[in-house]
Amino acid sequence: MCVGTITTRRVHLSTVPPVRLPQTKTTIALLTACVLAGTACSQGKESGLGAESPDTIAGRSRTAASAANSVHVQGVWKIQSQEFKIDLRLKREGGVGTVVTADSTIELLRVGEELFVRGDARLYQGRDGRGGPEVEQSAALLRDKFVKVHRDDPSYARLAGFTRMQDMITDLIRLNGKLKKDGREKVRGTETLKIAADRGRGGELRVALTGTPFPLKYIPAPHSGSLELFEYDQDFPLVLPKAEEVVDYGTLTDGKEPGAKPGTDQLPGTD
Repeated sequence: MCVGTITTRRVHLSTVPPVRLPQTKTTIALLTACVLAGTACSQGKESGLGAESPDTIAGRSRTAASAANSVHVQGVWKIQSQEFKIDLRLKREGGVGTVVTADSTIELLRVGEELFVRGDARLYQGRDGRGGPEVEQSAALLRDKFVKVHRDDPSYARLAGFTRMQDMITDLIRLNGKLKKDGREKVRGTETLKIAADRGRGGELRVALTGTPFPLKYIPAPHSGSLELFEYDQDFPLVLPKAEEVVDYGTLTDGKEPGAKPGTDQLPGTD
């Protein structure tokens, strides 16, 4: 992202009751078996999803993810020569997390339609990576501050796309080509079914075989990184920054497209 000559316009902000199990020999034996087995008892029986066709499995996975209220997305997304390390918690009302590139670390926070960005000093360098008095002044002013990004800023759509759960989910379940089952894999301790499109060239998906058929891992293409999706429907707070933590700029880029655009390829959630 490039920050040109910019001027500050304003600073503002806009009980669960206990359950008693019957103390029978059977109950004690089952509890003991669960402890010894680790996770087997907690995950339950498989849903029978593995007997369905690959297209049906992918469709059910897409439906399950779209119906979720929240999700945690974590991993690496590679586009051409650029690599994005993503760690985002998303829900319908907004999202929070970080996107790390080779050039900078960006903290993102969206609450409703209000978008805030906080970056390290490298984020405010010029396109050529060099500094200068103006760049140093901007970096000093913005150190440890959230920058409020207005909707008419060219950066808004691109950055907000990372925090829009439904946009991210749509991109993460995009498979191109003939689908085929490709064995099984454990993702964060959960047994999943591997679905590959065009032998993996069109993307791969790992779908949970126990409980709700959520997509738990996505591989966009060979050598393109992978993203894991977990903590579905686990709520988390979205808190607006305090007024003293926010600097409100008219634009991050002086009306120009941000320099961090990775070639002509799309980032997840930016269609």
